[in-house]
This record gives sequence, C-alpha cells and structure tokens, in this order.
Amino acid sequence: MNIVEILKLKGRPNAYYPKMAKPLGGVNAAVLFSQLFYWQDKAISDLGVYKTRDELEEETGLSHNEQRTAIKKLQDKGVLIITEKRLDHKTFYKIDNKKVNEILANFAKTINHLPRNEESNHPEVDIVDSGETTKSSSLFQEITTKTITENTTNIIADKPQPQKRDLPNDFKPNDHHRNIALNENVNLDTEFIKFKDYCLANGKKYIDWNAAFNNWLRNAGNYKKSNHSQSRFMTLAERNRAVLESMRS
Repeated sequence: MNIVEILKLKGRPNAYYPKMAKPLGGVNAAVLFSQLFYWQDKAISDLGVYKTRDELEEETGLSHNEQRTAIKKLQDKGVLIITEKRLDHKTFYKIDNKKVNEILANFAKTINHLPRNEESNHPEVDIVDSGETTKSSSLFQEITTKTITENTTNIIADKPQPQKRDLPNDFKPNDHHRNIALNENVNLDTEFIKFKDYCLANGKKYIDWNAAFNNWLRNAGNYKKSNHSQSRFMTLAERNRAVLESMRS
C-alpha cells in the first residue's frame, strides 16, 4: 500500500479558517478555534463541547503543548470559555460568538487605520486590474474590510440556520398566550381555533409558532380596541376577515 492510499484511509482532511490566524494570535489558535467552533452546535451540554486532549490532537494534529498555548491565546482573547469538571475528569469548551464578532470587527478597524508605510508591505495590497498590478490604500481598506466581514458572515453561516416548519401536531396555547389573551381582552380558545384553521388552510410555516400565535392574539386585541372606537357595528365575519388581513400583512 502506497502513501496516497494510506492518506485516503485516514479520512477527510480537517479545514480551518486561515484568516482567523491574525486576529486570534496564530495558526495553531485558529486551527483549534475552528475545530471547537465546528463542534459547538453538536454539544449536548450548556457548558459547551466535551473533548479530551487526545481527541483534539487526533482531530487537529496539535500536540498537548501546542494545545495549551493555543488555548491560552483563545482565553486571553476572550473567545474561549473553559469549564473544568474535575470530579468527572472532563473539560468543556465553549466559543463566545459575541466576543468573536467583536474581535473581528476591531481587527478590521485596526487594519483600516494602518500607517501608509505598513499598508505598502501588506500582502493583500497588490491588486491586479486589467493585467496591471496597482497599489491603492483605499482599495486595500475596502478589500480588507470586505474580507473580514465575509469571514465573520461565513463563520456564522456555518452554523445551522433555523428553518420554517409546519404547525406541530401537539401545538396548543400556553400560559404566556393566556396572559396575552387576558391583557388584550380576547377569547383564547376562540382565537386559537381561528389561528389554527387559518394557518392550515393557507399552508403557513413559521420558525417560532409560539411567537406567531402571540402576534395573532395582539392583532386580535388591536382590532377589538379599534372596533370599539367605531360607531358602525361590524359582523363577526367582518371582524374575522380584518384579523386575517392583518396577519397576511
């Protein structure tokens, strides 16, 4: 068996965010950050993802000493939160996404304010335009800012985004809905039946069905208040149509 075949048996190579190396303090820190970031949405604990040093070495190629140095850099930057469960002999790692965004934004600002002599030495200053190489500080700032912004967007986009879903079979009013109905002076059971029928009839999908029903109740309450201010009597059918129209908008 040759070396290429052995590499294929090793599985896929691990990727990392190379443009995170500078703001995080080095390639090793970026490699470790990228691997831990990948596992964040797969963690089953609020403390983050549980990993042993041997597992991290297997996944990243970083030795225990290299991990310690990278972890210290990430902790110093504030992007990595570590929780030691000594009785369980477990270490949990959690990425602070808010701090990551803050660091990337500050890094972009720092680059944009580099002195002219530093800009001329930056590897991303050379821009090919119509076959000719030019150097422009304004273009450098634009490209650098765009690169950092896209990098931040890509990191966030790597995490699964919530999807709209059909009305759950077990969906029913909760205490929060009941409080809103009381505040809006509407009948909770009646409004729930109308809400459910409307959504099923129109194939509605929502990310958060509780929030959707909250809005329905508030719209029903607003309509009821406005109806009281009108001198003309409106039928139940007219009232229902008005509530449905407000939901469509």
